[in-house]
Amino acid sequence: MKIAHLLSSKIFAGIEQHVYELSSFMSDTSDQVIICDEDIHHHMDRIKTTDLNIGSRYSPLNTFKLINFLKKNNVSILHCHGAKSSTVGKGVKIFSNFKVVSTIHGHKKNNSAFTNVDAVIGVNKLLSKNIPNSTYIPNWFNPSHAGEQSSRSGPIIAIGRLEKVKGFDQLIKSWININECLEIIGPGPEEATLNQLIQDLNLKDRIQIITNCDYHSIESKYKTASGLIVSSLREGGPRVVLEAINHEIPVLGSRVGIIPDLIPNECLSEPGNQESLQILLEEMIPLLPQLNMEGIKVALIENYSVASAAKKTKEIYDALLKASS
Repeated sequence: MKIAHLLSSKIFAGIEQHVYELSSFMSDTSDQVIICDEDIHHHMDRIKTTDLNIGSRYSPLNTFKLINFLKKNNVSILHCHGAKSSTVGKGVKIFSNFKVVSTIHGHKKNNSAFTNVDAVIGVNKLLSKNIPNSTYIPNWFNPSHAGEQSSRSGPIIAIGRLEKVKGFDQLIKSWININECLEIIGPGPEEATLNQLIQDLNLKDRIQIITNCDYHSIESKYKTASGLIVSSLREGGPRVVLEAINHEIPVLGSRVGIIPDLIPNECLSEPGNQESLQILLEEMIPLLPQLNMEGIKVALIENYSVASAAKKTKEIYDALLKASS
């Protein structure tokens, strides 16, 4: 069995790490190749990667370029990750006999990219709801990180692409009465806007945006972080939450994705509601040193592992290939 994973992004973040860890774990039992932008190849040194330079997701020429690659390399299944890649995957399904699997990693206003494929995986229960041929397989924490407990001696952190959906503007506005240091970590198109907002609110001495911190460097942040804030308007199965819990870092977050399954109600705010977020932060940040995450970490290890996800994913692959034989 040979699996080709398709990624459309140019930044190595949560989805890309998900694909790398899944394919690395499964490489012992099947051949794996990741089709992705050349700029992120160096993050995936244990797996074969290739860049087909697939541009527009709607171009038939790009679809046939991908089909030719799959044929030439004797690929058994194309596994697409995210809406853009899955749109390309739908084209592959229409114009060829290849089996196509799509993973939906976050909430979308329109799920049409995930229809008319052979199987869909959702990283939380709501994502896979009402989508044909869908299966819930939760995300996981990084298995290579043993979960060294954070010293909680460093700043509070927020991690993610600098995009509007992450709600970092609301987080910054909610920090006005907080006398702790906050690091917002990640690259993205909203960098200039967010930095201007920090300056306008006179928060430069308390909030810093760090854009040049790669995935491996973030691990060092987990070792000292005193808390993690997730202010997203929408989420799927945010890995940063799982990895923070693995390091016993207290988490305060929006009631989105799998977060309510992991975090007590007292630590949640309503998504997109800046007043709710500000109330949460002002009430709970002084209590962060007292929050014990050990019990939540035990539940995490039992229910969110790459081994379990790989087993369930392989079962989907096997069923599709058996049905076509």
